[in-house]
Amino acid sequence: MKKLTLTAAVLIAIAAQGAFAATASGTASAKKPVAKWMCEDFLAVDESYQPKAVYFAEGFNKKNKPVDSVMDVDGIEKIVPMVIQECKKDPKSSFWSKVKSSWAKVKADM
Repeated sequence: MKKLTLTAAVLIAIAAQGAFAATASGTASAKKPVAKWMCEDFLAVDESYQPKAVYFAEGFNKKNKPVDSVMDVDGIEKIVPMVIQECKKDPKSSFWSKVKSSWAKVKADM
């Protein structure tokens, strides 16, 4: 199981926020924190950046504070397709809650 330290997770998060601003300019996602995104905001981000949004949402709580000192990279890679699928079903739902519920499913299977 691959894990990233908090420092690596923070660097990913910083890079992800910059990438979102660049790729989502003009959309709601560029103007609000990832924790407040709706699924439609997430789906509007370029597909190549969607995994980074999931990394960020999983690694931080709704107040943008780190929730752990390590990040389970393998687990995150498993939930990205789950989050995309769930968001496509209900674009008006909370992206952050889809990430957290998908993560809970992956943890339950471990």
